Amino acid sequence: MSINFIKAGLQTSLQDLGRPGFRRFGIPNNGALDPVSLQIANWLVSKPLNSACLEITQAGPVIEFTQDMAIAVTGAHFELSIDDLPVDMHQTLLVNKGERLTFGKLVNGARAYLAFSAEPDMPKIMESYSTNLMAQFGGYEGKALKNNDTIPLTNIVIPKTRKTPKGLQLQFSDNYQIRFNEGREWSCFSKDMKQQFLQTAYQVTSQSNRMGMRLKGEAIKTEMPLSMTTVPITPGTIQIPPDGQPIVTLADGQTTGGYPRIGQVITADLPILGQLKANDSISFQKIDVEDAIDLFKAKTNLMKQLLGV
Repeated sequence: MSINFIKAGLQTSLQDLGRPGFRRFGIPNNGALDPVSLQIANWLVSKPLNSACLEITQAGPVIEFTQDMAIAVTGAHFELSIDDLPVDMHQTLLVNKGERLTFGKLVNGARAYLAFSAEPDMPKIMESYSTNLMAQFGGYEGKALKNNDTIPLTNIVIPKTRKTPKGLQLQFSDNYQIRFNEGREWSCFSKDMKQQFLQTAYQVTSQSNRMGMRLKGEAIKTEMPLSMTTVPITPGTIQIPPDGQPIVTLADGQTTGGYPRIGQVITADLPILGQLKANDSISFQKIDVEDAIDLFKAKTNLMKQLLGV
């Protein structure tokens, strides 16, 4: 029992909600860059929300199924077809042995999540199936899938069909506003530089990857040394390197950094970062920690309410 990759796509990897708790050993979180979409995909095939999915980036695969099963695709909006017949995202799809799922044109977003009603027949590394592409461990041989690769499966079930509640379907835009809390070095930037940071519409560059999102816009300067003693960073940390162009740490980012931390993206907005691609525009809005906590609670409660979990 397996899923076979006739074509692998640009960067398709196995991810779940990652491996929290290992950062003290220098191991990043890993896991889905859009964890909300991953959880919804798993809900559609009646699996635990933290189950492993395929994260599909910008150009999708062609997948052949060797066993009847259920699948679901959420996240970035792709045109999909099963054996050349168009199908919709955000619902449980029943596929038969020998059928092929094809990802066509990317309409919006950057990353889709494919859940399947089975378990990967491979070991977990540090309690997770997630692929660490930089260190090359976890997932399928620690790498992105290649043409003709095969993921073995076990425990296949056929669940009841579901559809994603409309309140949880992504809304895409060409210009995203990302909310953040003050970083530890926020006070080290001048009033003018802070204002410039808040007023600049940054462009996502093609140098971005699962480690970090590199932005281009008005350079931010500070009088403090731009190479500091090593300090902790986490997904969502916004650093200002010597060229003044912000870098936002993502799921595969290192656990420590050496640049001033101007801000920290709030947890509720981290999934948005996973849907940004080169040339997308983002701006930043500063909010209080208390507001960030309230927004996270509200988002979590909405998911629980709409998914009934």
